[in-house]
Amino acid sequence: GALPPLVALLRAGTADGKRDAAYAIGWLASDAPTHLLLVGEDALPPLVALLRSGTGQAKVYAAAAIGWLAKDAPTRTLFMGEGVLPPLVAMLRAGNLSEKMGSAFALAMLAEDESLRSPIVVAGPLPPLVALLGQMYADGIGGNNICSTLQHLAADAQLRELAKEHGAVGALAAAATAPGCTWAGKARAALRVLGP
Repeated sequence: GALPPLVALLRAGTADGKRDAAYAIGWLASDAPTHLLLVGEDALPPLVALLRSGTGQAKVYAAAAIGWLAKDAPTRTLFMGEGVLPPLVAMLRAGNLSEKMGSAFALAMLAEDESLRSPIVVAGPLPPLVALLGQMYADGIGGNNICSTLQHLAADAQLRELAKEHGAVGALAAAATAPGCTWAGKARAALRVLGP
């Protein structure tokens, strides 16, 4: 099959080879039946490694693959065991806009799991997520992913207060009323969870 050589390329290929393998794995991972096959081929560790040491576009593709794979609860736990949060938050803090958007997508999928929400917040994504909101008005996908992450985290009362302390309410309220914001409805939905 195609998966073993792709994972081998992800592990030991050139920089361009790893980038292309991450792209292909992300595309395959958008189809849920491939998730168990990718886990079985041990694709998760090299994807997380690519977040740490890959080129910019390789990191974006790795984050996308992680996001698709993290739609499955067991895979989320496996990613946490591989230490996925620090490199995702590092991308969110210091990456280019594409890297930040990729990180936001992966975090949104991980945050669907109630048991992972506290560890996610401890890893420190709230300040860069809130700061990123203001750059996303014309980007429906990026804005939706950030709102989804904040909405998931805010389902926990303690985490909700932390999100408020980091300015989430003001940033979401600004997005909800900003001219041309393509995800204003999603911002309003997140605000309803966060409360006043």
